[in-house]
Amino acid sequence: MEPLVQGFAQIFALETMAYLTAGVGLGVVLGAIPGLTATMAIAIVIPFTFTMPPVASMLMLLGAYKGGIFGGSIAAILVAAPGTPASAATVQDGYALARKGQSEKALKVALVSSVIADLATDVLLILLAVQLARIALAFGAVEYMIVAILGLTVVAAVSGRSLWKGVASAILGAAVALIGLDPMSGVPRFSFGVIDFYGGIELVPMLIGLLTLSEILVQIESGHGAGIRALPKAATRDDRRITGKDARLIARPIALGAVIGGLVGIIPGLGPTLGAFLGYDAAWRTSRRKEEFGKGSLEGIAGAEAGNNAVSGANLIPLLGLGIPGDTMAAILVGAFLIHGLSPGPLIFKEAPDVVYGLFAGLIVANLVLFVVARAMLPAFSRVARTPTRFLMPVVLMLCIVGAYGLNQSMFDVWVMLVFGLIGYVMTKLGFPRAPLLIGFILAPLMEENLRRALRLSDGDFSVFVGSPLAIGLWIFVAVSVALVLRQRGALRAEEGEVATETGRAS
Repeated sequence: MEPLVQGFAQIFALETMAYLTAGVGLGVVLGAIPGLTATMAIAIVIPFTFTMPPVASMLMLLGAYKGGIFGGSIAAILVAAPGTPASAATVQDGYALARKGQSEKALKVALVSSVIADLATDVLLILLAVQLARIALAFGAVEYMIVAILGLTVVAAVSGRSLWKGVASAILGAAVALIGLDPMSGVPRFSFGVIDFYGGIELVPMLIGLLTLSEILVQIESGHGAGIRALPKAATRDDRRITGKDARLIARPIALGAVIGGLVGIIPGLGPTLGAFLGYDAAWRTSRRKEEFGKGSLEGIAGAEAGNNAVSGANLIPLLGLGIPGDTMAAILVGAFLIHGLSPGPLIFKEAPDVVYGLFAGLIVANLVLFVVARAMLPAFSRVARTPTRFLMPVVLMLCIVGAYGLNQSMFDVWVMLVFGLIGYVMTKLGFPRAPLLIGFILAPLMEENLRRALRLSDGDFSVFVGSPLAIGLWIFVAVSVALVLRQRGALRAEEGEVATETGRAS
C-alpha cells in the first residue's frame, strides 16, 4: 500500500492532473465524432507527451483512451452514429431512448456504467496483474477459436424477433470479412482484381455506413426531407436522471459487463468491441424485460458500456504482467514506456515501482476525472443533438465522410461507407437486424485464422480441439450458452404467441 500512496501523491500534482484532464477531455470530444476512434485520440496526444515525465505522459494517453471509449457512446445515443467501434452495441437502445426524450438519462447510464466497470478492472489490475496475465498465456489457437464461436451466440441478443434473420445477417458479415488476402497464404480472395480489396474491408467505414448513414436515409424517407423532427425534450424530470428504480435495474448488467469485459481484456487481441457485445448479450440473457431490448433498454446500454470500458483497464494486465500488449492502445503504451527507457513486463515492478504505482493510482483517478469532465459536457451534447434534424443531419453526414476518409486517407473507404449505408437501409426495410452483421464481421477472422492455425500445428488432427481441460471447459460453456439461447428464444415466441392470442380475442 505504501507505493500506491506515493503514487497518489504523484498524481495529485497540479501539472499531472492538468495533463490527465486534458487527455480525458480531448478523448471524449474525439470519441464522440464518428470515425475518430479512441486510438486516433491517442495518436493525436502522443506528440505532446515526448518531453513529459513518464507518469504524466502515460496518464495523458490513458486519459485520452478512456475518454475516447466513453465518447463513442455519446454519438451512438444522440445521432445513432457510434463514435468508436466499441459503442456499436449501444446504438440501437441508446438512440431509441433518445427518440423518446430520454437522451440525458441514456447518457448518464452509459457514463455511470463505464466508470464503475472501468474502476472495477483497474482495481483487479492493481491486485492481480501478474497472476492473471499468466492465466491468459494458457490461451492458444484452439481456445481463441472457441471464444470466437462463443461470441457468435451474441447474435441471439441482437436479432430482434427473428433469430434466423439475425443468423443470415451474421453469415453476410462473415462473408464480407473473407474479402482480402488469405491470412495464412497471402493469396487474394474475393478481390475480383481490385487492388483496394487486397487490404480487406475496414471496420470503421463499414460501421459508419451500416449504422449511421442507413439511419440518415431512413429518417429522410420517413420525414420527407426537411420535415424531420429533432430529438424531443425530456417530458419529466425522471427522463433526465437515473432514478432509484433505474439504478436497481442496471446494477446487474454493470456487474456482469465488468466481469465479462475484464475477462476479454485479459486475453490479448480480443478488444473492447467484443466486450461490448458480450456485455449486451449477458444483460439480455439475465433480463426480465427482454422485449425492451432494441427498443430502448437501460439494461442493454449498461451491459454494453460496462463491457467495453472494462476492457480498457484489463488490457493492461498482460502488458504490465508479461510485456504483451492486449490491443492497439496497449501497444502504443509500449512505445511510451520505451521512450522513457522502460520495458513493460514483470521486471518493471522492481526496476521502476514509482512509475508502475503512479500509473495504478492514475488509472483510478482517471475514472473520477472522466466522470466529472463527461458529466459536465453531457448537457451541451444533448442541446446540440436537439438541433432541428434538417440542420444536424448534414453535419453528421459530413463527419461520417471525414471519419471514413480519415482512417486511411482513402476515398475507397468513403465508397465502402456509402455502399454499406445502402445495404443497411435495405436491411432495415426488409426487417434484417444490422448488429449481427457486425458481429459476424468481427469474429469470423478470429475464428478462421485460429481454426487453420490449430489444424496446421496438429497436422490436421481434429482431436486438438478437445485436447486440453481449458478447451473442454470452453466447449461445455458454448453448449450451455446455445441451449440457453434456444430456451430463451422459445420462451419469447411463446409469450408473443400468448399476447397475439389475447389481442385477437379482445378485438
